[in-house]
Amino acid sequence: MANCEPWPTISIVVPSFNQGPFLEQCIRSVLLQEYAHLELIVVDGGSTDDSIEIIERYDPWLKCWVSEPDAGPAQELNTGFRHASGDILGFLNVDHFYLSGCVARSAEQF
Repeated sequence: MANCEPWPTISIVVPSFNQGPFLEQCIRSVLLQEYAHLELIVVDGGSTDDSIEIIERYDPWLKCWVSEPDAGPAQELNTGFRHASGDILGFLNVDHFYLSGCVARSAEQF
């Protein structure tokens, strides 16, 4: 960073349930941030669509992922944040995506 401080680790949680059409773009938008200290956690509520196959494709680059029936997005976020170890915690709804460079700009602001 500009002030010679180390870059913080950023944990991003993506809650999802039967959102296969959006999931891959969301995951890729986080993984392609070119930010070294980034961990991505995907928490799926037990989807019955192609979500699990999509998540498994990206498994090597995820901090972790969980797929099990739950009580909805709030529980999925809580589950994801329990797995997070970042200095900065965030979440991204599965039908959204990050533009290039936004994670590094966020880290600079913190």
